[in-house]
Amino acid sequence: MKVLIVEDEYSVAKDLRDVLWEINPDIEVMAILESVKEVIEWISSTAQLPDLGFFDIQIADGNSFQVFEQTKVPFPIIFTTAFDEYALQAFKLNSIDYILKPIKKSDLEIALNKYKKYYTNFAQYEALLAVIQELKNNQPKKYKKNFLVYFKDKILPLAVEDIAYFYLERQVVHCITHQSKKYFIDQSLELIQSQLNPDAFFRASRQFLVSRKAIKSASVYFSRKLKLELSPSFDKEVIISKLNSSKFKKWLTE
Repeated sequence: MKVLIVEDEYSVAKDLRDVLWEINPDIEVMAILESVKEVIEWISSTAQLPDLGFFDIQIADGNSFQVFEQTKVPFPIIFTTAFDEYALQAFKLNSIDYILKPIKKSDLEIALNKYKKYYTNFAQYEALLAVIQELKNNQPKKYKKNFLVYFKDKILPLAVEDIAYFYLERQVVHCITHQSKKYFIDQSLELIQSQLNPDAFFRASRQFLVSRKAIKSASVYFSRKLKLELSPSFDKEVIISKLNSSKFKKWLTE
């Protein structure tokens, strides 16, 4: 087991280390640190983190709770302190036990047994959650297949594959189908875009979201912009900015 000791009195830290070795000679003390700053820097720069930390609460430049406020502490903690008023705050953090000084060997043994009993199982649970999350991340994202659209007094289901483009006009989003039918959609363009397969639709501008199937051609426009020719045609110019033109050309060829 690898441990980190955070204690600003070296003699106290040395005594703690010696008692830990009495309990388990295989325990490796990776470091003895005495300040909030040292702990934060050590956690951020250490490739292999400890299995367990022993944190005094009152340390050289503040209290060890400040470590948790400024960085993630991805290992369990046993707090060691001469003060009992911090117990509630300690248990809100990733703590296993709260030992009052002077530290007794029997208290350390109880705390280490808690670690073995509870945290080993918790670590296995976290590992299982990580595997489940990775499986979820590797699953293909499900995109919208249909939208509800409005035409006069009717609400109709419309397949995404039938939509040529969406556009924003006077704060209202409309869509045009490949058959030149026009409908109103009660969603923002941003929300619509988030539900569509990015391989099939491109955000041409703030007002326009176009299907790959609707693009007949793109021509060079002023200042390296692009002007789209669509099918069905649109009564206003659809311009892709210079900033997005390279992204659009890459998307069009993928």
